[in-house]
Amino acid sequence: MYTGVYGQGMRERVRLRIEEWQIDDGNLSELAKHGATGKTVHQVWREQPRYRYNRKKNRTATHEMVGPDRGGKMWVIFIKEVNYQPGLWRPITGWEAEGPDKEWYRRNK
Repeated sequence: MYTGVYGQGMRERVRLRIEEWQIDDGNLSELAKHGATGKTVHQVWREQPRYRYNRKKNRTATHEMVGPDRGGKMWVIFIKEVNYQPGLWRPITGWEAEGPDKEWYRRNK
C-alpha cells in the first residue's frame, strides 16, 4: 500500500510503501503503556491515516501515523521502516492524539 507523507506545510510530499507490520512483545509492551495495541496499529493504518516525518529529531521512529481507529478514536503511532526489508514497518510507540494532532489531521485530509 503506497501512501502520501506530508512534510512542513504540505509542500513537501514523499511516498511510503507499507505492506506489513513487524509487531512483537517488545513493541506491544511499549504500545500498551500508552493504551494502544497491535490491533490499534492495524485499524489506524486501514482507516486512511495521514503521515508526517517525526517532528522530534534523533528518535528511533522516523515517521508519525495519525488517524482514527474503527471506533473513531484518534491516535498518533510512531513508526520506522525495518532495515533491509522495504515495505515492512515497525510501530515504536503510540498514544491517543491530542488537540494539535487532531487539528493537523483535519487540515491535511
